[in-house]
Amino acid sequence: MTLEATCCCKQISISLSGEPEMNSVCNCTNCKQRTGSAFGISTYFKTDAVLKKSGDTKIYKLWHKEQNHEQNRHFCTKCGTTLYWTISTLPHLIGVAGGCFAESEILEPTHTLNSSKKCNWVILPENWQVQG
Repeated sequence: MTLEATCCCKQISISLSGEPEMNSVCNCTNCKQRTGSAFGISTYFKTDAVLKKSGDTKIYKLWHKEQNHEQNRHFCTKCGTTLYWTISTLPHLIGVAGGCFAESEILEPTHTLNSSKKCNWVILPENWQVQG
């Protein structure tokens, strides 16, 4: 399977092969702010699954206090979409914003992260693995 994720204006993209290692809904404050939503969908692949990156991104680095790690987030300079990122504690993985796989069906998450920060009105499937 090959998946392609793009930003809103399609100026940047990332193509990946194979199945994701983890597909999660993250409820942390930072993901809420990153997406402007109640949670973020984070799809993680092994770094060697990256087939191609196109377009120029800017990177912003942040120290994620809740998770105690550094993130390098790649975003589009034209529309501002955060498309993918790396995390210092998971150097073998690359995270991709799940909603950016717009041309294919978004894969159903299997994990929920930081559930203590979940909005009370969000109901998650019971079969998802809970982490944090």
